Amino acid sequence: MKKLTLLMLAMPFLGFSQNYMRCGSDLVNRHNQNLDYSYLDRQQEIFNQAKDWADANQRSISQSDDVLQIPVVVHVIYENEQENLSDAVIKSQIDVLNEDFGRTNADTTETRAVFDTIAGKAKFQFYLATVDPQGNSTNGITRTSTTQSTFMTQDELYSGQMMESMKKPSSGGVAPWPVKDYLNIWVCDIALNGQIALLGYATPPNNLPNWEGSPPTDAQYDGVVIHYAVFGRDAAPDMGGGQTVSFLGRVATHETGHYFGLRHMWGDGGCSEEDGIDDTPNAAQDGQNQCNHNINSCTDSPYDFPDMVENYMYYSDPSCQNMFTKGQVDFMYSVILNNRSELPDTTNNGGGNISVAAYNKAELSVYPNPAKDKFTIDLSKVNESTHIQLIDVTGKIIWERKYSITNRSTHISVSTVDFSRGIYFLNTKGETEVSSHKIALH
Repeated sequence: MKKLTLLMLAMPFLGFSQNYMRCGSDLVNRHNQNLDYSYLDRQQEIFNQAKDWADANQRSISQSDDVLQIPVVVHVIYENEQENLSDAVIKSQIDVLNEDFGRTNADTTETRAVFDTIAGKAKFQFYLATVDPQGNSTNGITRTSTTQSTFMTQDELYSGQMMESMKKPSSGGVAPWPVKDYLNIWVCDIALNGQIALLGYATPPNNLPNWEGSPPTDAQYDGVVIHYAVFGRDAAPDMGGGQTVSFLGRVATHETGHYFGLRHMWGDGGCSEEDGIDDTPNAAQDGQNQCNHNINSCTDSPYDFPDMVENYMYYSDPSCQNMFTKGQVDFMYSVILNNRSELPDTTNNGGGNISVAAYNKAELSVYPNPAKDKFTIDLSKVNESTHIQLIDVTGKIIWERKYSITNRSTHISVSTVDFSRGIYFLNTKGETEVSSHKIALH
């Protein structure tokens, strides 16, 4: 049973109507689970570490004003002009992501009082990349004309074995930008026989144990896929039979939650299944695309909470969704720093104007890692003078040094006896070279 309290506590994605799936993540997971069950124990250990980190750093996360900058590239793949979404639509989707994750969305007032005290505000922000992998200026949008009428097949839809054709130039798609440096979002047609069959899916970080049974995803396909008709703030497609659904851009919100490790809130099972997050109440169903605030499908203890139809990881109507919990936000923050540590822009103090991809990677090494009393920075392969900073998870600089290439010593020893145990980032920036290394102190 989850550890819910009145002070702490407080939608998923597989279908809005009976004829289509809201989210394919559960389908893909079940397919992968059938391939290999050996990851469960290791995943649980990693998950416990992520939760322990989030719990230990909860106060510093909440008190920090620093916001991690997440560079995004949107790959628009189109067969016709209807699918070739405008820049304005794409920018509106980025705005929705920032509003929903940062809890600046206008409908926060709709969060019920029982959940309002545990609604979370993410300490990261999305922006369309301004520099491409070759160091050229970009608007963060690629456009690829294709002859493919759809990137989904019936076998994929029902087996969960995605061929990822939208991510392969050989099959009419477009290859991702380096997945460690960018959040790649593919926007394309994934309809089946001309009908909307799947709204989207995402790849969680490899081996996250709250995704039990999921073997590592193929890193070259890491990212989010969204059906073009539900992308953007004003997306309201005809779902068949004259049924129009206003998705409000929240398909991308949900799938990006998966990308940062969140599961469907009902754990893709009954009351005995959980999403691994302490402050989300148990649920036995997916919300059935409704806006029903009377649903209470599981009994919680010590207080029996209703189903959290407000949650972005629930399958309620998008008009009901308006929150992540603090536990979900802390967990995603932990995943970014520990499982997607190269993704945040660290080269411009969160300014979002420069991407790590614009520079060459400085070839330095740090050892031992994890470290106890000290660690050593090996600068023997660095080709220029550089500024070195050791930064904690709140963004505070706790040690720094300006290293001149004319120095005789190429090894710097850093004492850590006065530093708190935990995760740190060693960032270097020269005129043309940068690097970022995650260091664990224990």
